[in-house]
Amino acid sequence: MRAGAVVVNFNGGADLPVCLAGLRAQTVPVEVVLVDCASTDGTRALAERPPDGVRGLPLAENLGYAGGCAAGLSRLDRSVEVIGFFNPDCFPEPGFFAVCTEALVQEPDVGGVAGRLLRPGGAALDSCGQVLTPFLLRVRDRGYGAAPAGAFETRARVLSACGAAMVYRRSALDAAAVEGEVFPDDFFAFWEDLDLGWRVNNAGWRVIYEPRALATHRRGATATPGGGRLIFRRTPELAAGILANRWATLLRNLHPVDFLLRLPVLFSGEVLMLIVLVLRHRGVLPALRRALPRVYRAARQRRLLPRRRLGELA
Repeated sequence: MRAGAVVVNFNGGADLPVCLAGLRAQTVPVEVVLVDCASTDGTRALAERPPDGVRGLPLAENLGYAGGCAAGLSRLDRSVEVIGFFNPDCFPEPGFFAVCTEALVQEPDVGGVAGRLLRPGGAALDSCGQVLTPFLLRVRDRGYGAAPAGAFETRARVLSACGAAMVYRRSALDAAAVEGEVFPDDFFAFWEDLDLGWRVNNAGWRVIYEPRALATHRRGATATPGGGRLIFRRTPELAAGILANRWATLLRNLHPVDFLLRLPVLFSGEVLMLIVLVLRHRGVLPALRRALPRVYRAARQRRLLPRRRLGELA
């Protein structure tokens, strides 16, 4: 199975060359497309004059992670069957693609693979695949911040892979596309990984966590320094986008029965989150108004997609 990788860069700094080096050092051939979203820190030069084994795609504007993934995917030949999507602050080990490809060959109903992502230094896990919390349906990266020894050492089904390093079968991406889009062009950034994995699952494929697919992820490289939840350390525009993308993802993918069962808790949780965001970021409400069309669009797309009960996807 031919493999390809799309790296979406926006001011990736010193991380980007390390990411590219990791992809070029894979034990199986990987075609790499570097998408640059109008970086201003000097890393755009790597897309304009890419190293050997890398195809550069410098964009005229910042289309975000979702737009960058879509642009990079369009540059990969249709014969590339295994496709990985990467943040520049994620560094795959040499065997990453070989392990993911092996899993896809062994299990034909597997459409996507989530690797074992560790924090720099390996002292803590970053993500062992993504799931939703039972009631509020928040994204949870399994193992987030936990010590890696003895944790999440077996293959398991998950809802999605963390967007820092997610690998999908081409045919699963095709099956999950809505109105011709694998990545919604209005998402910009955040929740696109969960949305994609959920659509792949709803289309009848499985997404699995493979502990032998190792990578390092320096999470939060685009957030301002500090502690607490990352959404509160984003710009008002990005914070509003995260909230709108969450609502769009739930509208597009959540089965009506699961929605009705959780409606009181979900409604209360969303109101509380909105209040906290508004108190922390005065510019969130105007930004949210600008982001609402993606929510309306997702609501319209519900009729175009299959939806399965969450219990069937566990």
